Amino acid sequence: MKELLKHIIFDQREKDISQMIERDIDMSCVNNPEVLVISGIRRCGKSVLLQQIRSQQSEQDFYMNFDDERLINFKVDDFQTLYEAFIELFGEQKTFYFDEIQNIPGWERFVRRLHDSGCKVFVTGSNANMLSRELGTHLTGRYCQIELYPFSFPEFLKMKEAYPQQKDFYTTTGKSMLKKTLRRILENWRFSPLYKRPEQQLPIHSL
Repeated sequence: MKELLKHIIFDQREKDISQMIERDIDMSCVNNPEVLVISGIRRCGKSVLLQQIRSQQSEQDFYMNFDDERLINFKVDDFQTLYEAFIELFGEQKTFYFDEIQNIPGWERFVRRLHDSGCKVFVTGSNANMLSRELGTHLTGRYCQIELYPFSFPEFLKMKEAYPQQKDFYTTTGKSMLKKTLRRILENWRFSPLYKRPEQQLPIHSL
């Protein structure tokens, strides 16, 4: 198991985030000593955010994405083996990054042990309801949670490299372009926090 884990660690090691949009989040959760839990629906950007946070930290090596078919037989008892593999490869460090950790039943016990020993742990998970139950049972008072959503309107503008000025919200041309962009999101981006049932959609004239 340990040799397999080492292969997976190196396979997952390099992630190119240079073209990824920086998310608007509360950085206080990143900088405090509690476990940081990033939860949200699938494909909303949790893994990308985790990599962005990881790139900003001095310790970056203890990373594992559990959404990997080679880890289908990974059990909570194997966390200790993973810990040993990390140390053998990179030496000792106090920062851990676990992506899609909810795939491993009982994960919260290992994370609690790391936290209680003075480690900073970042985890992501897709099933917010399940994460809430586990966090409430074993990590009460030990975690800070960020619930991530798909791109907001400002983040969408950032992705399109559109940076409106204050005047754009008042001039005819500026307002028209912003309305056009918002309408495009509502009509085409079905996986957007702005895409809702017709009666819940943000009125275009509200800009």
